[in-house]
Amino acid sequence: MSRKLQLNLTELDHTRSSKVTDQYRDTKYLIVGKWGLVSDTFSIYSISGEVVATVRQQSLGMTPKFDLYYLDQFVGSSVIHFTMRYTTIFINGINWLITGNQEKQIYHIIHGRDRIATIKSYSQSDQVIRIMDIDDTNHEPLVLAIAAILNHPSLAHASRLKLGVLNKAPVKPKLQGENMQATHNQ
Repeated sequence: MSRKLQLNLTELDHTRSSKVTDQYRDTKYLIVGKWGLVSDTFSIYSISGEVVATVRQQSLGMTPKFDLYYLDQFVGSSVIHFTMRYTTIFINGINWLITGNQEKQIYHIIHGRDRIATIKSYSQSDQVIRIMDIDDTNHEPLVLAIAAILNHPSLAHASRLKLGVLNKAPVKPKLQGENMQATHNQ
């Protein structure tokens, strides 16, 4: 089952935490953590408070290395390569390839010939919003961990970003029962 998730990168940068919502603005995950030093981590929590994925920084420099964990099990390490505009990340262990444009912040995650997810960043007022279109809900925690890696200062240079503008998200539809109560209260 496919689902779109939304992450506020500005909130994540400023408060070191951010909720992850779906297209109906229901909170699905919470991301908490920071970058900068070796062993710094981002943890992805489910709504029930369980840590479902973790990404840990293993080295410093222009192409830092990250280890990914899913349900406390090591799943792979990142190998990062980037040129003037494009980034390529390979996750050893699960054999996921992430390719994308650094300026436009549009990335594709594939495994062999299968699409895992697409990650796009948009500007909304003074916020940077990342939308992830994930093909399988079981992959969501690891895709969120990769979205955190893509927000690492060595990969995301805010001065060079050329983001599209995000239109307002649709308002969550009210259930029929909620409309009935509003009618009775009038």
